[in-house]
Amino acid sequence: MQIIHIPPLRDGAKRGSEEVFSALVQAIATGQLRAGDRLPPEDQLAAQFDVAPMTLRQALAQLRKLEFVETRRGRTGGSYVRDDIADRLEHAAQNQAVTVEDLRDLTDWRRAISGEASFLAALRATSAELAQLSTYSDEYHHVYIRPAERRLADARFHLYIAELSRSSHLIAAEREIQEHLTRVLRVIPQADSSCEHDFAGHHGLVRAIEAGDPHRARSELHDHIEATFSWSIQQPSVTGAPVPAVDPPGPGIA
Repeated sequence: MQIIHIPPLRDGAKRGSEEVFSALVQAIATGQLRAGDRLPPEDQLAAQFDVAPMTLRQALAQLRKLEFVETRRGRTGGSYVRDDIADRLEHAAQNQAVTVEDLRDLTDWRRAISGEASFLAALRATSAELAQLSTYSDEYHHVYIRPAERRLADARFHLYIAELSRSSHLIAAEREIQEHLTRVLRVIPQADSSCEHDFAGHHGLVRAIEAGDPHRARSELHDHIEATFSWSIQQPSVTGAPVPAVDPPGPGIA
């Protein structure tokens, strides 16, 4: 059964269709649910979210309206993430505005959360987990010439680093970051020439985590995201006054 991250509720709060919808969108936007994935049966998914079946159906109806999922009939019927979900996410983001201030705030958030996750991952990852991290990095490299797929592969890579930190709070925060980053970067047209630099940034981060060097891992992550910031604010679709990067940028976009 596909396990989907479900944000905890405040004491006494009840989960409605909007919360279910948001959690499912986050799972899709961060690559946790991939193109073509079949969602769990409605009764199982409702149980995961601890909501009534009707509440779940309302959330699924919103996803179908956005054309993020489709319902198929027959022996293999059910709700499936659309095969063209990467393009759908990109289309949904086209009318959003992005400012330099938005990007600086997002970058500072990433420095705090993703940087610490990288630090802890270098200390805590097992050999098997390092092999899986390398697989995610290779997967990203494999699709880097396709921007829509690249963003989802990038989200999976960074979310896995957070998982290696063993911190549930860092993992939850990284999920929010990657969902937000998915929306922001899809507003900014990404030239293919930036892709190879992006992978180079990943490669240095992977090497640092594999070496068990937490300080270098955090530094590599900071260089990576500052380079993303410096590249992003130069794009014509971004508005606002220039805000300097915190560190001199190294290689890496996204």
